[in-house]
Amino acid sequence: MIKLSTILAPTGVKVSRLHYNGTDTTYITYFFYNENGEAFAENREIDTSYFVQIDIWTKGDFADLAKQVLQLMKEAGYYRIYSTELYEDDTKTYHKVIRFKYVESSQ
Repeated sequence: MIKLSTILAPTGVKVSRLHYNGTDTTYITYFFYNENGEAFAENREIDTSYFVQIDIWTKGDFADLAKQVLQLMKEAGYYRIYSTELYEDDTKTYHKVIRFKYVESSQ
């Protein structure tokens, strides 16, 4: 599996796993929230599913960045399973949540 920071590098936005400590007002965080066997043969896992959530955080409009993230993830073999938009009142930050699934074969 290709690292998500590598997949999302073309956005030009900082990408961090779980938590971002920098000072940029636009950044991306991600985490894996599930991993499980997808297919089995002869009591052996042959395909593994990975579920990942990507969060876009920004003080401005995230529409173009979200489209770019979606395109990059699709090109890397992930497919979207969920998406929503939020606004964080305490930090005055727009928050786009996109969840993806990726299946990796061990064969």
